Amino acid sequence: MSLPEEPELRARGRWPPPLGPRVAIVGSRIPSPYGEAVAEQLGAELARAGVIVISGLALGIDAAAHRGALAGGGVTVAVMGTGVDIVYPAAHSKLAEEILAAGGALVSQFRDGTTPRRHNFPARNWTMASLSDVVVVVEAAEGSGALITAEAALHLHKEVMAVPGSVFSPLSVGTHALIRDGAALVQNARDVMAELGVGQEVLDDPLSPPKGLGVTLSPGRDGILSHLSDVLALNAAEIARKLQLPVAEVLGRLTALELDGAVRRHQDGYVRALRSDKKRA
Repeated sequence: MSLPEEPELRARGRWPPPLGPRVAIVGSRIPSPYGEAVAEQLGAELARAGVIVISGLALGIDAAAHRGALAGGGVTVAVMGTGVDIVYPAAHSKLAEEILAAGGALVSQFRDGTTPRRHNFPARNWTMASLSDVVVVVEAAEGSGALITAEAALHLHKEVMAVPGSVFSPLSVGTHALIRDGAALVQNARDVMAELGVGQEVLDDPLSPPKGLGVTLSPGRDGILSHLSDVLALNAAEIARKLQLPVAEVLGRLTALELDGAVRRHQDGYVRALRSDKKRA
């Protein structure tokens, strides 16, 4: 894919990235645990297959996609709405350094010293679409910035794909509208690879956590349990933040713990299982 002549891009890190297909993964800054896990797993599986994962370094889905690509041992590119010398949000400074250390890049159409301004980000979203072969929207409420990226991709004759979500969630409104209007539905990385027209043999079972993310622990020794109570429910994203682990790994470990009877689902999260719960199980 040829790089756009306008706008001229500044970069930190390896630029241009290695040859290979490029996929942008975008979505809500306040995703559900489901959306965050999907973005992270897609990023990991695509990166492991040699796809360059592109996103915007924002909170939520963007960060999950970058983290997944890093966990998958691949290259990821952050397209910024600031100068490349200013990481926004500042909380992602460590993530930005990890992207650079892994052979990725921070790129921007804005001059050094440009601070985050509201009107920068729609322009950034167009640049993100122009650099990608396919744009995947994971979660997007009505009017979301991720939908600007999808609209830009369509104008640039790029493929747009979307991940379906709950019909009860406002975060599904944008993605379901895209699917209704013709965007390809994404259930797993194989769907994206098929759209790219490249081999899929390196992908794992889409229902299992990505390789390299899991740690084999007996349920009795899993550190997740120390962060759970038998009253207050925590969701996978909250637990992942506490343990500084990928959401996909935490979901896999919670599932194993649930099957073992050590935890149970409660409301929108997980709690420790009581002895009486284990006996009923």
